[in-house]
Amino acid sequence: MYQAELFFGALVIGTPIVVLYTYSRDMLGLRWREWLTKKTLGDYFDSINYYDIENNSDVDNPDQRIAEDLAAFTQTSLQFFLTLLISFVDLLSFSTILFSIYPPLFLVLVGYASMGTFITTVIGKQLISINFAQLQKEADFRYSLVRVRENAESIAFYRGEDRERSTISKRFGGAVDNFAKLLKGQRNLEFFTNGYKYLIQVLPALVIAPLYFKGTIEFGVVNQSFSAFNHILNDLSLVISRFEALSKFSAGIDRLGEFAEFLERKVEEEKNGTAEKITLETTPEATIVLEGLTLSTPDAAKRVLLKDVNLKVEKGERVLIVGPSGVGKSSLLRAVAGLWRSGSGKVIRTEDSEVLFLPQRPYCTLGSLREQLTYPIRPEDANVDDKELQDVLNRVDLGSLPEKFGGLEAERDWSDVLSLGEQQRLAFGRLLLRKPALAILDESSSALDLEAEGRLYDFFAESGITVMSVGHRPSLLRYHNKKLRVLPNGETRIEEVKRADVAVAAEAIL
Repeated sequence: MYQAELFFGALVIGTPIVVLYTYSRDMLGLRWREWLTKKTLGDYFDSINYYDIENNSDVDNPDQRIAEDLAAFTQTSLQFFLTLLISFVDLLSFSTILFSIYPPLFLVLVGYASMGTFITTVIGKQLISINFAQLQKEADFRYSLVRVRENAESIAFYRGEDRERSTISKRFGGAVDNFAKLLKGQRNLEFFTNGYKYLIQVLPALVIAPLYFKGTIEFGVVNQSFSAFNHILNDLSLVISRFEALSKFSAGIDRLGEFAEFLERKVEEEKNGTAEKITLETTPEATIVLEGLTLSTPDAAKRVLLKDVNLKVEKGERVLIVGPSGVGKSSLLRAVAGLWRSGSGKVIRTEDSEVLFLPQRPYCTLGSLREQLTYPIRPEDANVDDKELQDVLNRVDLGSLPEKFGGLEAERDWSDVLSLGEQQRLAFGRLLLRKPALAILDESSSALDLEAEGRLYDFFAESGITVMSVGHRPSLLRYHNKKLRVLPNGETRIEEVKRADVAVAAEAIL
């Protein structure tokens, strides 16, 4: 009866301890992941590092590194640390017991475990690089599937199913082949680790049995030595028994380290001003000044796209950048926006809060129709009412959208449900709401009919917004008073837009 009471008493006390230990461990891992993810996101979005990674970096799949590798790092490292801590306490306790029974057995065990750890590391070190490659190949495979989902309509128009299937199958095949290589490496490692675990089991019996038969020790001491021996063996063999998991963990750390190193280097360069880049200065005036601006490619070749561009755009002027495709027109706009930083020279323009960039394919954020219009400002900070939003939609010929989709709070995947022309109208709606001092347009009316394009560009003339745009349509000439012609050799020439040019453009349209 006493034993039963003791058992149930221990059960009542022990169960909450075990449950709370697991809960506390998992909550600690969650909070650690939360803190680390927020810090990483802060560095990721700081100084437009997300843009540099996407365009000018060898760091692949940052989404996987933030969402998955960080989670795996915090969970695995915390679990391994606690296991290591428990093993250390266990090792101290049972080492004292075994050493007091027979010191040579303890020393042999330490030597055996050390040798086993060394051999395991030598055999299994290749698993780290293989696991690193596996993470990368799996991420590339998943990314190729995401691209199909995001570009399903274009692929369907091209009837590109066979090509996409072939590309995705090739990436999947690479992941399968690498995983097969990983399984072979794990197999070779397990040949040793399994032999290691079973070979040592006979050692304590061979050493302790003679002492028992001589009467030096009692039978209870034999059981005690076996128990202590196995505890110490498990504690000292932690690396051996968990090497496969540790190799995968190490590969994840390498990927995170590569990612963190890039972010920290960019942040440090920004802080110290040591980055080789175009200088961007801001002014309260709604002007654009380019001084000795030279653009080069961000790769190792540093190929010069534009050289020694000098230009001043006064408040209210509208400049159209023209020239053949591929000469660097859009790159110049990115330099003015502060995105393209490879090169030299200086860009002086109004503050970021007074600049709005309209690309050819506008970005549609996740969220409601209201959030599409107020982007990048949050709706609660936009200080606009429903009537004003509806008026803007009417002006850009999208007045029926709220009724069609269920109101301004309707949420859709707007990149899919709106045509490119509608997305461009929506982007112009953002401009009407923001009323920026400077608008930068990159083929932003290419999907609009000429009448709609005219109404939207007339807004610039009425509001006095300074405009710098790129476009190939002859119709755009009438809405600008200057041209910056980019030549194939990287040189530029400033030209006034004359009535004769507009007349010729109108004839070309007709």
